[in-house]
Amino acid sequence: MDISIICTKDFIIYAGLFLAVLILFIWNIVTSAQLSRLKKKYKQFMRGARNTNLEEMIKEYMENIDNTLDKVDVLNDAVIGLKDQADRCIQKCNIIRYNAFSDTGSDLSYSIAMLDNFNNGFVLSSIYGREESVTYAKPIESGKCRYPLSVEEEIVLDRCLKTIIMPL
Repeated sequence: MDISIICTKDFIIYAGLFLAVLILFIWNIVTSAQLSRLKKKYKQFMRGARNTNLEEMIKEYMENIDNTLDKVDVLNDAVIGLKDQADRCIQKCNIIRYNAFSDTGSDLSYSIAMLDNFNNGFVLSSIYGREESVTYAKPIESGKCRYPLSVEEEIVLDRCLKTIIMPL
C-alpha cells in the first residue's frame, strides 16, 4: 500500500471531520443567538407592562375578579331590596272627573284610585257641590274594597286593576 493514498484518505477524513465540527460550531453560535433573543423576549413577557411578573399580574387580576364578584353580589342584594320596596309603592293610578250633581256647572267632582303592585291602596273621591265639597277615602286590599263603591269609583278601580306593570 502506498503511503500517499493513506495520507490522502486520512486527509479527506480529517478535512470532513473538521468541516463537520466547523458547521456544528456555526450552528451552535446561531442557536445561541436565537436562544438569547428568545430569553430576552421571555423576560419581557414575564415582567409584564408594569415591571411585575406574569404570575403576580394573574394573582392581582384574580383578586380584582373576586372583589368585583363581591360587589356584584352586594349590588344584586340592593336591587332585590329596591324591587321589594318598589312593589309596595304606588304603581297604578287612574282618575275620572265627573259632574256629581246636575245643578252644578262642570266636572268638578273626581275619583282617583292608587294601587301598588299587589293591588293594595286606596280610592279617593271628592264630591263637589254648590254649598260644600266632601272627600272620601276608601282602602283597597288585594283589589277589593270592604266599603260600597260608587259607579265612578268602580270605574277607576277597574282601570287600575287592568293596568299592566312591566317587571324589572
